[in-house]
Amino acid sequence: MTRIKGAYSLLALLGSVLATQELAGKFKIIGDSGVGAMLTVQATPNTVFIIDKTQKNELQVGGHSAWATAYDLQTNTIRAMDIGTNTFCAAGIILGNGTILHAGGDLASQYPMDGINGSIDGRRRLRLLDPCDDGKCEWTDRADLEMNSPRWYPTLEVLEDGSSIILGGSLKGAYVNPADNPTYEYFPSRGADRNMSFLARTYPLNLYPLVWLLPDSRLFVQADYKAINFDHVNNIEQDLPDMPHSFRVYPASAANWLTPLTAENNYTHTVNFCGGVSLTKDELVGSVDGPPALDVLQVAADTSCTSLNPLDAKPVWADFEPLPEGRIMGSAIILPDLTILVLNGAHYGTAGYGEIDSASWMTAGASYAESPTLTPIIYDPKRPKGEHWSSDGLSPSTIPRMYHSTAILLSDGSVFVSGSNPNSDVVPLEDTRYGTEYRVEKFYPPYFKASRRPRPTGLPDSLSYGGDPFTIELSNDDLFGDAKNIETIMVTYVRPGSSTHAINFAQRAIKLQWSHKTLDNGGVRLSVQQLPSPTIFAPGPALLHVVVAGIPSEGKFVMAGSGKLGKQVVDLLVLPLVDVEPSASDPGSIKPVPNPGGNPSDNSTAGSSDKSGTISGRVASPAALAAVSLLTLLGLTLF
Repeated sequence: MTRIKGAYSLLALLGSVLATQELAGKFKIIGDSGVGAMLTVQATPNTVFIIDKTQKNELQVGGHSAWATAYDLQTNTIRAMDIGTNTFCAAGIILGNGTILHAGGDLASQYPMDGINGSIDGRRRLRLLDPCDDGKCEWTDRADLEMNSPRWYPTLEVLEDGSSIILGGSLKGAYVNPADNPTYEYFPSRGADRNMSFLARTYPLNLYPLVWLLPDSRLFVQADYKAINFDHVNNIEQDLPDMPHSFRVYPASAANWLTPLTAENNYTHTVNFCGGVSLTKDELVGSVDGPPALDVLQVAADTSCTSLNPLDAKPVWADFEPLPEGRIMGSAIILPDLTILVLNGAHYGTAGYGEIDSASWMTAGASYAESPTLTPIIYDPKRPKGEHWSSDGLSPSTIPRMYHSTAILLSDGSVFVSGSNPNSDVVPLEDTRYGTEYRVEKFYPPYFKASRRPRPTGLPDSLSYGGDPFTIELSNDDLFGDAKNIETIMVTYVRPGSSTHAINFAQRAIKLQWSHKTLDNGGVRLSVQQLPSPTIFAPGPALLHVVVAGIPSEGKFVMAGSGKLGKQVVDLLVLPLVDVEPSASDPGSIKPVPNPGGNPSDNSTAGSSDKSGTISGRVASPAALAAVSLLTLLGLTLF
């Protein structure tokens, strides 16, 4: 009987693998978010935390409509979470100690809550959550935990000590910034607000300015058509060239990301923008309260893509392969194989919504955008020129993901896609062109076609800045039965970020260097280098993957740094271990490690050849190997 049960388990496993393979390149509706998914974040293996604005969701908690849930990825069920303040258009981030910080919001809502005439004003509120998978964690949302000043549409970025800078925002909500707050502050607090002239200069097109931490501890900041490198400690701004072609920040909401950091690219921080709208400030802003000055539903989204290395001696915007179709509100997701997935958004208009019939041209309900972009697209610069962007093998979603939609990478390598509500309150889908969307999808990137995923052993719980390498092992099966696949191995570390308004705050990825030793059982032992610097990859949890032949393992949440807020210890960066041979086949595994953050390193031990290159012979395909392995185990169980 035990053998028969084992056989059924193996058959179920085989069926699950085949079912997942069928989903490669496709969307699947997996559940219901319970609230509008205006912001999503994952910091534990099995739970996505979702935050909405204050609105009349049917889901109740604490005697009022809920506007926060915890989504269980194992059961595809939700748990209502109680937040009392208005979270409309706030921002979130995961701090260096793993705590989720959610900052800002809007004025108290008109909707009754706990006998109070309206939810509590959320513009100054700081909300904290120590994430969990056991269903017991709750948001801390109390009056003594506040920012210095009100912030609607602020931006957050994690700094090298694991704290957060909080930039900009508005004193109240509207279409664009109606009441500027051109200041910045920190969490934990470092005192009073500090003025930031760049935000004043880019008013009113400065909501959710786009920000990335740079290796020299400054910040790249972009708003309107302007950009700077910002020394926030000394409040010094270095002007950069104006953004070409198109307006990129909200409400144009272009797809944006930081190029994955590798030793091969010298950990160069390259910022990328694709899409948006080619409108001037006067064309875009009729009044700060909206609607836009012209019929934006007739304005096609831009296709241009451009990038900048902010720390170059003479920074210059460089165009790269344009999008095949224009897109606004596209979410750019760094996948474990370091390709870039862009999904969600629309072909025409801008982000935002207004009162229905407030302008004669409003024919899409309350939405300022029209014609949803349903087909995802993947950017892979390793493909031939002219083919870097491709949607080959990718199927469209059936669900428009317009304003207030989100997307984040999950630990299994799929993408959690949710939200869309270009309306001031809950509006049923059948009552308007783009209603309130509660359905949750997973998108399965093409690597789900594999019949087996690598299953590395020895993945650490934390990574340090410098110090001795860590060791992991892959079996012969993990190499798909072919030692030549050692040449394809990547160890990637991806922070999915916190998703809202086509931005994934603090999203970034790094490829870790490694050396290897082949094992007698046909597997391989990797000696993997630690992180180079906290300014290159800030403290906090991120997903560690091992990619073989383009197929990533499931990710493990691994803490970067000490797990505490404060100055991080940076040691010598060492590679490899004495008994491990550096790979001649992967340049990334032997290239000397640069130190853009000014940290010392020791690369003197790298240099011998890869003896595993002598292994030869043809093997079955990965799919065939997986099927044979399962059937062999099944045979052993039955007989």
